[in-house]
Amino acid sequence: MLTDYALERQTNALDTLFNSAEIEINGNVKPMELLKVRNNSSSITFLIRVPEAETGMITKRIIRDREGVVVWQDSVNVTKGYREMALTIPIELKWKAGESK
Repeated sequence: MLTDYALERQTNALDTLFNSAEIEINGNVKPMELLKVRNNSSSITFLIRVPEAETGMITKRIIRDREGVVVWQDSVNVTKGYREMALTIPIELKWKAGESK
């Protein structure tokens, strides 16, 4: 079974892998600020801050590594009005044990 130490190491690796964020809003991909919040040794939340001035339909959230390679992406449908917003991506690492026969 994976120990808490190993889960923490995996969380650290994920933290350093997620480097920059972008969103697709109104059909245009734009860079956004990426914040990282550690919840515990195996859980991390990534926040994509979308400034007040960006309004419209958000259809994608994109995370890139240091080399610019997309390491995480999903499709969403969020209508953003004229106010600041943070899109959250919570990730909890778990060890999934297989069934014994």
